[in-house]
Amino acid sequence: MINAILIFSPRGELIVSKHLKSSLKRSISDVFRIQVINNLDVRSPILTLGSTTFHHIRSSGSNSLWLVAVSRTNANSGAIWEFLCKLNDIMDAYELTEENNLKENFMMCYEILDVVLAEGGIPTDTEINSVITKLSEKPEKQIHNTTLERPDRLNLSSINLPAPSNGYPSLSMHKFLTRNNRSMSQDLGTNYPSNLSWRQHGIKYKKNEVLLNMNEKISILVSKDGSILKAHIDGTVDLTTHLSGMPICQFGLNDSLSLHFDEDASLAEEDFMNKKAIPKAAAGRVLLEDCKFHQCVSLDKFNRDRVIKFVPPDGSMELMKYCVRDNINLPFKVTPIVTTTAMGNSLEYRVTLKSLFPSKLSAGDVSLRIPVPKGMIDCKINVSNGKCRFAPEENAMVWKFGKYNGLTENTLSAISIPATDTTQLMVQQWPRPPMSLDFKIMMFSSSGLVVRYFKISEKNENYKTVKWIKYISKSGSYEVRY
Repeated sequence: MINAILIFSPRGELIVSKHLKSSLKRSISDVFRIQVINNLDVRSPILTLGSTTFHHIRSSGSNSLWLVAVSRTNANSGAIWEFLCKLNDIMDAYELTEENNLKENFMMCYEILDVVLAEGGIPTDTEINSVITKLSEKPEKQIHNTTLERPDRLNLSSINLPAPSNGYPSLSMHKFLTRNNRSMSQDLGTNYPSNLSWRQHGIKYKKNEVLLNMNEKISILVSKDGSILKAHIDGTVDLTTHLSGMPICQFGLNDSLSLHFDEDASLAEEDFMNKKAIPKAAAGRVLLEDCKFHQCVSLDKFNRDRVIKFVPPDGSMELMKYCVRDNINLPFKVTPIVTTTAMGNSLEYRVTLKSLFPSKLSAGDVSLRIPVPKGMIDCKINVSNGKCRFAPEENAMVWKFGKYNGLTENTLSAISIPATDTTQLMVQQWPRPPMSLDFKIMMFSSSGLVVRYFKISEKNENYKTVKWIKYISKSGSYEVRY
């Protein structure tokens, strides 16, 4: 699959060159240097010359090394880029993403490549916790995850590395679109593998707890007449676990494809006695699109029963990504009326901001940005609540609220004050960029998605678990035309 791995300095000096196929000439590095590094017009991360394809990324760190994979087959480009990103993470743990360090410890880089690449250039184990155990040296760089540094942790390993949080599966041996048997792609019931690359054995906590955050970013574009031109929600399920042993977690969502929605309602009653924890905006079933899971999730279980079942890594991770495009609960409604004054060289604004979420909730960090034409030196502003100021550097008025209660309405009226050289033509030709709204609402689900139940079991240990679930809705690109 991968014929060679090349690592260049930012200036194009070849530092590491590992050829996995003898048919590849050593001069292949000069081709990449000339065609990509020395060519300022190249912006694509992939270059194909004849039968040879170069996949490349820039490393993290101040030097931004060139990490290049060379292939001469019809290889999976996504899998190769994922491998390069994993390689970058491992090199960063050993501080090999710095040019001087790589030159001094280049043998460690070759040892890493021997571990992560099998015969034929097939990526094998790329999980950083598993790779480190197979190397002759441990990284001097301590990568700490602050969520793991807890006083009630009983046994701490010498190296405290964070669990993978990018939500992508580890690369398997031969099939890059399906996971190997070391992952949880198959539903194994309680007979899960004894060796999981993302979780170590012997983890003990005095207090076992789980924090699950349902984070959603809502993006909409509203036309002049108030109709919604486009709207979607990008959501993530973030999980922080402090659990002993090898627990199996599973929870269900109210997505539209759930097979046993009504049957599992009793589980929700059992697991969550406090019904106030469920957002009132959530109702019915939600159609999820573009779902992506962390490698620990059993895909067979989800596809068959719509249940998310997994053995979690220790610490924080991004468990799931999803997108919602239908039946979105809008938290705010912005009604702008912008007219030209009688003189024609200034504008008069009347903006109404109304919250549509329940009155028991409140939004924080609410900020409405109202554009103003160039050539305005100030604005006469009157607001019913909050604070509004004219920001000449942004050519906008910024209306802010520290706290905005649900089911409330506030208005803003303003007149822009033009400079002496501002003409009527300048105002007429102003493109009128959309108003934009920023906010953050706790315990509100814009999509209506909720966790129906959450169960945790551990066959060797009998302990109680404290579960915390948060629903957080934030603004993405929340824009209104006028």
